[in-house]
Amino acid sequence: MTVTNNFLPKQAFKDLQEYCAANEFQIVKAADREFSVLDTPKYLLEFFKIPGYELVLTFIRSAYAGFDMDLNIHADNLVNGHKTAIASVLYINEQLGTTPNGTCFYNHKTHGPELTAAVTNEEFDRLIIEDANDETKWEKTDVVTSYPNRLLKYNAQSFHSKYPKEITQGKRIVLVCFYKKNKN
Repeated sequence: MTVTNNFLPKQAFKDLQEYCAANEFQIVKAADREFSVLDTPKYLLEFFKIPGYELVLTFIRSAYAGFDMDLNIHADNLVNGHKTAIASVLYINEQLGTTPNGTCFYNHKTHGPELTAAVTNEEFDRLIIEDANDETKWEKTDVVTSYPNRLLKYNAQSFHSKYPKEITQGKRIVLVCFYKKNKN
């Protein structure tokens, strides 16, 4: 995992914060969950390119009091039908007035810190349904604290969740990206 502070140029980050404040997040259903999302502005995509990888999905997500209150420990191994290699989170919200937050990483008590090729589709489905919100199945290993304009990049196979489980003040706002490795 890598953490980069002051990832976007100051003006681009300020514009992104203003974009998030001025636009209404939409509730989107995916599987059994609901997400509060906003499209990533196209002018920012250039900043999120990673050599050797293709960006397959990006969006801005918010969590707030009364919404998105599950732990939902997961791995980002499959996104929009693509086997992903890298995921990233850009923290957008200001710290003042918002529940301290970030991203938490975990070891599963059976599978360890990440999905491996040995994990079958059936076992992955079971993990998502049965273990994702059962804290007794997991051990916290690391927490990356949210800080405005901090970018976290990590192995998409790593087990993680938003942190903490519930946001009680303000909004946690993040821009997420998912990448697959180029075939070249």
